[in-house]
Amino acid sequence: MEICRLEHIRKDYHMGELVTPLKDVTLTVNNGDFIAVEGPSGIGKSTLLYVMGTLLKSDGGTYLFEGSDVSGFSDSARAKLRAEKIGFLFQDSAMIQALTLRENLLFVQSICKKKDPAQVEELLRQFGIEDRADFLPHQLSGGQRRRAMAARALIHHPALILADEPTNDLDERWSEEIIQVLKDQAKKGTAVVMVTHNSRWAAEAARRCRLEDGVLFETGKNEREK
Repeated sequence: MEICRLEHIRKDYHMGELVTPLKDVTLTVNNGDFIAVEGPSGIGKSTLLYVMGTLLKSDGGTYLFEGSDVSGFSDSARAKLRAEKIGFLFQDSAMIQALTLRENLLFVQSICKKKDPAQVEELLRQFGIEDRADFLPHQLSGGQRRRAMAARALIHHPALILADEPTNDLDERWSEEIIQVLKDQAKKGTAVVMVTHNSRWAAEAARRCRLEDGVLFETGKNEREK
């Protein structure tokens, strides 16, 4: 089943001059897809995820989420969609600094009107940060924060996970763990779109795309994932 579809999406920035990182992007994302988007730094990959996450509005084209055109959504409707349907694993994702790691996860559950403390504890264990559950975000290392953000992205069982360089700040072991978690989520039916410059991790995705000169090209499918 289709989760979301981008049709001829364009995004402009006015920075003294007109910059258009997304010129003509078309992509359909279905349940269970694990899609890697590759391309050099600064080309617009993160902008694409921000549009897909409704954090940025496009300047052209159509974006449908579960069949609804989000361009007509109010700010509150877009916020509700993000809270209920989308999990973010972004490089600049910020946790609430006054709350402990456990409290941050419980807070996300409360926003989604889901209360499951056992799931919080399970995610803390899964990502190897159960011993940091009562630490504040600034007391975590870079790798621990990255794993905490992964836990937060999964806490409300989203329909779509958007991951921006999810293995940054992680050693080999935890990079492999994060990629495996994303693959497992896809196998359970969650759609995953991951931006990465690492060809090794991109090769783990079922579908690979490349963003070049503002246009998204699908470059291949991983036969192992079919």
